[in-house]
Amino acid sequence: MRKFRQHTPDNWRLWRRMTAVVAVPLVAATLYGSLRVYDLYQENDAYSAAAENVSILPTLADYATSVAGAAAATILSIPVDNGAQVARESAATLRDHIDTKDLDPQIAAMINRMLAEGESLLDSASSGTLAPTVASERAEGFVSRAQAAYRAITTTTDDPTVQRESATLLDLWHTQWSLLDQVLAYSALSAGTDGALLMWNNALGVESARLAVLRDTFVENEAADASKVDGLMSQLENRRSLTANLDNEEGNVAALRGSIFESLMVYQEQVAGSATRAVATLDDLAAEARAEALKNAIGIAIVLALALGLAIVIAMSLVRPLRRLRDDTLRTAEQDLPAALAAIKDGAEIESVTLDPVRVHTREEIGEVARAVDSMNEGALRLAGEQAQLRRQVNEMLETLARRNKTLVEQQLALIDSLEHEERDPTRLQNLFALDHLAARMRRTGDSLLVLAGTRQRLGRVPDTPLVDVLRASVSQVENYQRVNIGNAPDGNLVGSAVTDVVHMIAELLDNALRASPPESTVAFAFSRAVDGGLLLEIADRGIGIPADELADINMRLGADGETGSGAARRMGLFVVARLADRHGITVRLRPTFDSSTNAGITASIYLPTSLLKGTGRNHDDPYRIDRPRRLPDPPSEYGEQFHADPASGSQPVVGHRHSAPTPALATPGTSPGIRRGQLHERWVPRGAGQ
Repeated sequence: MRKFRQHTPDNWRLWRRMTAVVAVPLVAATLYGSLRVYDLYQENDAYSAAAENVSILPTLADYATSVAGAAAATILSIPVDNGAQVARESAATLRDHIDTKDLDPQIAAMINRMLAEGESLLDSASSGTLAPTVASERAEGFVSRAQAAYRAITTTTDDPTVQRESATLLDLWHTQWSLLDQVLAYSALSAGTDGALLMWNNALGVESARLAVLRDTFVENEAADASKVDGLMSQLENRRSLTANLDNEEGNVAALRGSIFESLMVYQEQVAGSATRAVATLDDLAAEARAEALKNAIGIAIVLALALGLAIVIAMSLVRPLRRLRDDTLRTAEQDLPAALAAIKDGAEIESVTLDPVRVHTREEIGEVARAVDSMNEGALRLAGEQAQLRRQVNEMLETLARRNKTLVEQQLALIDSLEHEERDPTRLQNLFALDHLAARMRRTGDSLLVLAGTRQRLGRVPDTPLVDVLRASVSQVENYQRVNIGNAPDGNLVGSAVTDVVHMIAELLDNALRASPPESTVAFAFSRAVDGGLLLEIADRGIGIPADELADINMRLGADGETGSGAARRMGLFVVARLADRHGITVRLRPTFDSSTNAGITASIYLPTSLLKGTGRNHDDPYRIDRPRRLPDPPSEYGEQFHADPASGSQPVVGHRHSAPTPALATPGTSPGIRRGQLHERWVPRGAGQ
């Protein structure tokens, strides 16, 4: 279902939607235009086929006339002469036309039947064995077939001009066959058949009536053809006069033959002329159809090209500003806006921080969206400025509060210190030591507030300090310091600029480890050298551990340059550690202490780079040469057992001894500040440090 929704138009990209919008009318127009062009080409083919059909009419007329003439000669008992040769040549032409041209199958079949019947009639007439009456009957049948083929050819088109020429052709065709009726009537008249004179007069009357119609037609259209009809009328009158003297049969037959021959020549000439005009008209119509089809095809192509070009221009006018809007918005969201927010966070004035507007300057909907995005970005900057101002105010309040509190704590520590110097009662002195330790922890809380406020402590120059003193100072700032095992701390010093922050950072991690582990367990240190000469310091506890996903989130925050987040208030100590580590390029990571699903504990790994260390060079007796600390095995069942390093690692045991409760001891005035009174409980200030 989800895959189906991804392919719905709502999820289409803009170019696909534009393509769909443009494609529908373009496809419809293309189909319509293609159908129109197809119809025109079909019309061209129809006209061309009709022209091919009509072009054989003169040959068909020659053949039919030759065969009918041979039959008439047989009826009149005169020689066939060369009519048979003309008929055979015309038949060969017709067959070649049928074989090479794309004639209508029905017309081709009709012509083939006519040719077969005509050849049979011609052979019989040429052999002289055909009786006049049989010749008359077969001639009438042949003429009927010829007329059917003639009519089928002339009715293959519906163009008015072609139909008019076709009608003229049919009229000429029917009129000329009245000559055969005249031959039959004259033969009957010569034989003295009853009703022969009526047949003769009817045959002459039919030709006369049809010639009158043809003359009217030619007068309206072709004056030259009208004069030809007048000649046919003259020949008709000549044949009419033959009945005046029937005794001169030989002379009448010769005159009749000559007159009919002259009339046939005129009829054939007129048939050929009408057929030529019809073919020319059909060719013109076919050419017009081809030209119209080509014109339509070119016009459709031009319209489609213009429509497609216009669609592309419109689509680009939409897609380009949208792409520009997308690119500028993404650039602002991913680069410009974070940089501007970082500048505001670093203290830049809101008036000096600007964002480039979206490069869409139109006034339509896309331009309005671009202006809305600009307004949104300006609103984000304004809100960021207000937040930065609020954050600065809160940080200033935190700093002021922390410094005031720290001043009071310093005064309290000074007072406690003076009381310690004057007190001689061991019990009260022990209480003063505890109060001193509590005040030192309060001072660390004030230092944490300064870190949260983004302010560094105002200290004088701090000298390079031994690592063991740094660790002891860190231990002295946590509750339940008796549970911490420092072990064999490595030699070397920590540079003075990082001493205060490293002490604070280790104290925060120790505080977390002590709070998260059982009260009867210990928290141990482990040390190893890194490949690049840095020092890896680890603080391991036996607490309940942290879930893997939450641990990954904590490590991400520890490496995020101390950026505040939703969990900063809940894990303020880790937030302070992240900021302090970021100041000096220190890497802090958390991992499980043991490979177990319960009570896995947490080991905090602190990597001190070589830039913070002095006097920690390696030698062949260096016991801290573990390049990569390994995870401890599963813890023993009782928490009272001491930690031991992984035997496979070759490292020093992480537990050397356990600190007992501090023993009260008096400090003599003027002694140098150090780890006094049991080395853990008193506040610690490096030598030379300012207050």
